[in-house]
Amino acid sequence: MKYQQRKVKYLLIKLLRLEDSSHSISLGFTLGLLVNFVPSFGLGPIISTGLARLFRGNSIAGFIGGICIIWAFPLLFYLNIVVGDLVLPYELHEQLNTLNDTTDALLAGLHVGKSFIVGMFINMLITGIIVYFSCFALLKRYRKQLLFYLQKKWKI
Repeated sequence: MKYQQRKVKYLLIKLLRLEDSSHSISLGFTLGLLVNFVPSFGLGPIISTGLARLFRGNSIAGFIGGICIIWAFPLLFYLNIVVGDLVLPYELHEQLNTLNDTTDALLAGLHVGKSFIVGMFINMLITGIIVYFSCFALLKRYRKQLLFYLQKKWKI
């Protein structure tokens, strides 16, 4: 437990010490975090860094954003399907009981894939807006206070 807290503290200090604009750090962190909604097959941190650099965000912040919730990918994958199914409802349980041939199975699989993609884009949009503006506000107003708290007050 202490090891995890120490790692979180280290990443937060590293993020707050970056000498770049609040916009660039927030953009990089947000883009890095959003890569976790996409199946990246283990290449998420590399894609996060490249995506942050491509959009002129801070690449180190992109890397930190990419690894900070990498553990939650199965949850985010499920969330994508649930949100997509809310937008494009489909009675999969009834369809599975009445599958006649491979065409029905293929159509059910295509619908699940379509639900996943729609849910992924919706989740990325909502999460991206919330994370960017939260990070930007925190970095713009409280960067020094947060850094002081992490270095001096937060004892592990």
